[in-house]
Order: sequence, then structure tokens, then C-alpha cells
Amino acid sequence: MATFHRARSEEQRAERRQSILRTAADMLDEMPVAAVSLNELSRRVGLSKSAMSLYFESREAVLLGLLTEAATRYRVETAETFAEWVDPSAPAPVRARQVAARLAVTFAAHPMLCELLSVQHAILEHNISVDVATSYKRSSRDAIRWLAGRLGDLLPELDDERALRAAHMVIVLVGALWTRSRPAPALLAAFQADASLAFMHPAFTEAFEAAIATFLQGLIVETTDTA
Repeated sequence: MATFHRARSEEQRAERRQSILRTAADMLDEMPVAAVSLNELSRRVGLSKSAMSLYFESREAVLLGLLTEAATRYRVETAETFAEWVDPSAPAPVRARQVAARLAVTFAAHPMLCELLSVQHAILEHNISVDVATSYKRSSRDAIRWLAGRLGDLLPELDDERALRAAHMVIVLVGALWTRSRPAPALLAAFQADASLAFMHPAFTEAFEAAIATFLQGLIVETTDTA
């Protein structure tokens, strides 16, 4: 366990926040979100719980900070490849499937992001102040708008409103399907014991690709019908 002295400068405070976030990320490699406690996090970074409050007001605020950083990494890592996601000469329904396939693969490659998205509403958005909630939701809004812009570039058939709906649905489906693809041990055993239950245990990549492809294609048809 490291021992820290109180940070005095803004640079030191930023370094301390990053140390806390890195430690929380390491914990998520070892345990589910529900098992990450402020007591254990404090112990690992070498701070008392009262000292931790100088940097994050709660466990949930730490994890929201981690989610924001994970989302930023996703954007940075995918930003330069978006133009390669589709064949621009292909019909819109084909491009929708190509986009869906790449979204599925890239999100699956960021498991911590998917894990945190899967619990943001039920867990992470509780036990936080209005200030933290507002800051996080503004960051989330900007990330969704960014994704909407990229989807609009790849599927220009979508107007701004539909591209925003598509981007929001991507985030909703990532969270929902990530959870369903990782059931508790008892449920996993039940699925394995009874083949008729198998459809309730979808593989994330395949289920997400199929769901978002259907949604995107539906938006394209909707656009055509209202043109």
C-alpha cells in the first residue's frame, strides 16, 4: 500500500485523481463493479476515506470518472478508422450492417467501458451530487453527439435527429446486452443445463450487431418513408 502526503498543487491533485482512477480500474480487472468498495479503494491508494473525499465524493463518482475516461479512450482509438468502416458505394442497408459489425467489435474490445455502461443507471448515477451528475451527463451528451456525427458521416441518409437517436441506442444496447451476456453462475449453469433457455444468454458481439443493424436499417426506412 502506497503512502501519500496531501496534494498541495493542482498538478498534484490531478496526479492523485489519476492514481485513484488507475487503482479503481485495476480493481475492476479483479472483481465486478458491485464488489468495488470505497474502503478497499482507499486502502489500496493509501488514503483515508475522509482524504478520498478531497478528490471524489463517493465510490460512484470514482466509477463515473473511470467511465468518462474509458469513453474518451474509445473515441480516440476509433476516430481515425471510421472512414474504413463501410464501403461508400454500397447500398444504405448494407452500410448499416457494416457499421453495426464494426461497432460490435470495437465495443467488445473495451470491456471496462461496456461493464460500466451496463451499470451506469442502476448503480453509478446514485449517491452523487447534482454537480457530479451534471458534469457527467454533459460529458455523456457530448460523447453521444460525437458518435451521432460519425454515424451521420457513414450513413448520410440519416438526418441529425435520427443519427442522434441511433447513437443513443448504441449506448443503451451496449449496456443492456453486456449485462445479459454475462449472467451470474447459477443462471449460466441453468442455461447450460436446458437448451431451451439458450436464447436468453446471447453472445454480446453477435446480439449487439444484430440489434443495432436492425435499428439503423429501420431508421433508414423511416427516413425514406418521410422524404
